[in-house]
Amino acid sequence: MDVSTTTDIPGGSPDDSGGRIGAGPALINYDPRMIPNLNLRDIAIETAAKSKIPLQLYSMEIGGYDGSAIHIHGTGVPSIVIGIPCRYAHSHNSIIARTDYDNAVKLTIALVKQLDRKTVDALIPT
Repeated sequence: MDVSTTTDIPGGSPDDSGGRIGAGPALINYDPRMIPNLNLRDIAIETAAKSKIPLQLYSMEIGGYDGSAIHIHGTGVPSIVIGIPCRYAHSHNSIIARTDYDNAVKLTIALVKQLDRKTVDALIPT
């Protein structure tokens, strides 16, 4: 879990690829240092839909999330990043919507409950 940037600011364009505060947690499709495990990403999308949790798909063109270091550990760790949309990240005051935070927690719990040995083993094709 991390924060994700938002573009729903005055002067921002609806065409920008950033997230929106209050529209649900963000599932990061891509950042310059990490492409998420596609199987795990798909499970997260299905879990959100099944659980009726709003979800934003987000790509970032600069920077990177901490998941980028985790996914290359050892022989590789299936990883995704669930971000809480946050305005003014990395400043002394940030703004999030409590509903986005709560839905990110709900999604994470629902996702972890599905990760039995068979599902985890299937994340990486042999």
